[in-house]
Amino acid sequence: MKISEQGISLIKSFESCKLTAYKALSTEEHYTIGWGHYGADVKAGQTISQDEADALFSSDLQKFVKYTNTYTKSLKLNQNQFDALVSFCYNCGPGTLKKLVSGRTVEEITEHITDEPYTRSKGKVIKGLVRRRQQEKELFCKGSEVKSMAVRIGSARIDENGKLSGGKAGDQTGKEVCTQAYYLHSKGWYLYRAKDAAIAERLAKAMLDACNNDNIGYDQGERSTVILQLKRYGSLKGIATKTDADCSSLVRGCCIEAGFDPGNFNTANEASCLEETRMFENRKSVTSETKLFDGDILVTKTKGHTAIVVSGNSRKVSSSIEQDKLSTASGQFKVGRNYTLQSDMYVRDSAGGQKKPFTKLSANAKSNGYADRNGNGILRKGTVVTCKGVQEKDGGVWIRIPSGWVCGVGKSRAVYAK
Repeated sequence: MKISEQGISLIKSFESCKLTAYKALSTEEHYTIGWGHYGADVKAGQTISQDEADALFSSDLQKFVKYTNTYTKSLKLNQNQFDALVSFCYNCGPGTLKKLVSGRTVEEITEHITDEPYTRSKGKVIKGLVRRRQQEKELFCKGSEVKSMAVRIGSARIDENGKLSGGKAGDQTGKEVCTQAYYLHSKGWYLYRAKDAAIAERLAKAMLDACNNDNIGYDQGERSTVILQLKRYGSLKGIATKTDADCSSLVRGCCIEAGFDPGNFNTANEASCLEETRMFENRKSVTSETKLFDGDILVTKTKGHTAIVVSGNSRKVSSSIEQDKLSTASGQFKVGRNYTLQSDMYVRDSAGGQKKPFTKLSANAKSNGYADRNGNGILRKGTVVTCKGVQEKDGGVWIRIPSGWVCGVGKSRAVYAK
């Protein structure tokens, strides 16, 4: 088999091209140059042209394609699977590829391609390698019946010193905020599943973005800083300042990015705060037989830990909300009545729509609001707004105000002004 342009693009997206010799890690034996060309033939201070870099890449690629064909000749691979394994071989070497595939079916390769030994360099887990293995796995599974049997969850876990607080801001190890294989917690899990599949998808994506952002680390003492930076930059992916979270404040951040704010909670009261939003189905106790879906929120039955499923079963239904319950929620809002915002809230151009630019807010809203880093308008907590209309959409209840729309489900969102 030959590698496709898709496979070549994947390799280049991680390797990048540098025309001066460098060491990605100081512990590496040899230097690297061009598109990840590594070996004793690369010397300190060496420089090459772009044409020379491309020629080296073409030569290296032919070798790794040959290795991949040799070690997978007993397997029936499709193009996506072959491309993913060539990328793996290019990065990890032919010996490691042989270890990955020998005696295994394609299903078993799927489960092991992201194993921790393949994300380490000189004994240290490298976040870039974690991302590469995950993308290779996604490509390996793309367009085939091969599915990952291993559910993965994302969460803020522990600081770089194995402590709850006191470390440096940001993720120093690649494991402070990261994904991991799902497990049954010793304290037991409660499951909260969003009624609307679109919201569940946003929850999963927000958590995965946080896990892939090295600027977000773990520290209980600085747990609220991630919320401040989220409001500043507009998304967990976009946070460009070193900041910290703990497991519960990160889940709250994912909820905010998904379009609603349950309020400031910890794992002791998270369950009740999530329930008050009315965005979730009735909670369930998780057992070994429970089928988990993307975006499911897990919280321990007693104070301990919380996480979001980032790689589980896909939600097929566009919306699973129970209409009678939603209608009851919308019934609490009356046109012409005043409400007080119980948290800072984005103003949107329609129910469930896009964030509205600050420049387009009314003068009154501007005096009670501010702009995030991207220029989106936010009304401050405590602002009194007048309801001009109510609409049910995306598993939520939205109220129209003079400047746009805000989400109004649950006590943590908007309540009658006193």
